[in-house]
Amino acid sequence: MSKCRELLDSLPQTVFEFDEKGNFTFANRRGFESFGYCQEDIEKGLNVLQMIIPEDREKAKKNIQRKLSGGKFCGTEYMALRKDGSTFPVMIYSSPIIHKNRPAGLRGIVIDITERKKAEQALRESEEKYRNLFDSARDVIFTGDLKGNITQVNKAAEEYGFKKGEIVGKNHLEFVPKKHWPRILKAVEKTVRGEPDEGEVEVITPKGKIVMEFRGNPIGRGKKVAGFQVILRDITERKKMEEELKHYSERLEELVQKRTEELLESEKRYSVLVEEASDGVVIIQDEKVVLINKKAAEIVGYTRDELIGHSFCEFLSEKTRSELKKLYMERIRGEKVPTIREIEILTKTGRSITIETSARLINYHGRPASLAIMRDISERKQMEEERLKLEKLAAIGELATMVGHDLRNPLQSIENATFYLNNELPRLSIPQRMIEMLQIIRDSVNYADKIIRDLQDFSGTKNPTLEKNDVNTIVKEVLSQVKTPKNVELIKELGCLPEIEVDKDMIKRVFLNLATNGVQAMEEKGGFLKVSTKETKNFIEVSFKDTGIGMPEKVMEKLFTPFFTTRAQGMGMGLAICKKLIDSHGGSIETESEEGKGSTFTVKLPVQQETEVKTQ
Repeated sequence: MSKCRELLDSLPQTVFEFDEKGNFTFANRRGFESFGYCQEDIEKGLNVLQMIIPEDREKAKKNIQRKLSGGKFCGTEYMALRKDGSTFPVMIYSSPIIHKNRPAGLRGIVIDITERKKAEQALRESEEKYRNLFDSARDVIFTGDLKGNITQVNKAAEEYGFKKGEIVGKNHLEFVPKKHWPRILKAVEKTVRGEPDEGEVEVITPKGKIVMEFRGNPIGRGKKVAGFQVILRDITERKKMEEELKHYSERLEELVQKRTEELLESEKRYSVLVEEASDGVVIIQDEKVVLINKKAAEIVGYTRDELIGHSFCEFLSEKTRSELKKLYMERIRGEKVPTIREIEILTKTGRSITIETSARLINYHGRPASLAIMRDISERKQMEEERLKLEKLAAIGELATMVGHDLRNPLQSIENATFYLNNELPRLSIPQRMIEMLQIIRDSVNYADKIIRDLQDFSGTKNPTLEKNDVNTIVKEVLSQVKTPKNVELIKELGCLPEIEVDKDMIKRVFLNLATNGVQAMEEKGGFLKVSTKETKNFIEVSFKDTGIGMPEKVMEKLFTPFFTTRAQGMGMGLAICKKLIDSHGGSIETESEEGKGSTFTVKLPVQQETEVKTQ
């Protein structure tokens, strides 16, 4: 009986028994700790209704009577009341105690669901942020199921005369002319396979027929697609301009030969049309910019004089330069090439932006040239990235909640059982191997608990608690905790630094992670880990330089991506959490590495925190 009592007392939940009047006859240690009562209170006649807020007591009475009458075993949510008057949410599961073939009371278990409630609130807030982003978008966005039925649409559709009730539930083909159905069905088929698709389509609206540019993306979790999302942008005006430009370019030679005066007048109208266009217009001939309108010059940040006569390749990012030059040459030769595409260009300030181009082959001054209509879509791309980020964080948050709720309890039970065995086994004559196996169990439990903490930390929204701290002192404390093998040497080069405002616990975690990674990179061949600090303009830099195995460029590109790891063990959350913690301080992490020679991680923290960082 004592062992049963010990087992019940080791449980992390409250276990109880009470008679048909609701008076407690038993509670384990967790029950006393959670509610602030003691055994003496039970002996004096502690009633279960005293441990539930008054608003829930009537519901509790009915549930007790129902259970005593043989009601279905299920959990009920209450707001529990501690002895000191504080409250917390719980889920209570109970079943009748049968004595002499009749119910003599109830026994059950009480689970504290405070953390689950917090996680549910955080998930609701994340969904609300996504909803606000969805509804505030200027482009029309709708989602559909696998049958093509529209399930959701944003407010932008109202600008074209639609009402939400007239769209949701209908098949998306109802709003497209039949001649476009094969193309749309092909796009849906491709999207359902998990591949995004884009193009142009005519749309029938209450205000008339318009031309819209679409981009479809699959919706789902993992490899299973549950539907699709489509972003639509009205390009009716742009298409009209393209048609006029195309028509003009096709007749340019004929107009020059037949009606010089009409050509001059037409050129004037053409110049006004191009100059005042809301999108950028560029004509490229012999690989050089020969005409550019005001909007295009604004997009790249140069003056027209700085653009005219220069090769268009000078303004492209390196990764797209050779590909676009090849496409340009194929278009000039009259070969069929894609008309619309997204490219990266470099502005005068060196910033890389994404633009959407629609290019056509024209005849300019009697010779072939490429006419390109360009639009800056950086804002749209950013919106898509933010949406994907929100979805990813929501998924991680859901995973963290599920794992934390479902695994913490059994892990705690395993830990308690292992602790008990560790205390009891030394008294017995048992093999040393069995004691070693128990240590392996404890290590595995700790490792599983770390995975849960990493997931919850990454998906959490905790803001840093900023206080004045000496970064050198934090570095010393961290290095004193780092376990190093005999073949690894720790070197410190600490400069003279001012105190800065940081969350000490967060920064210690970052430094400990980077130092541990550096040591692990040298476990086989040995080497040294050099940790140095210095003050630069407006920043304090802390560098962790190891002489380990280094990293290839492909690994460097994904280094701070959640769940990316090159190790046999680990979930790949360490560096992602480090980046999140440093970002929350308004700082950054920079990485340099060379295979076979080692890696350097440099943390930059601002000397003076911005107001928004302090109050975020």
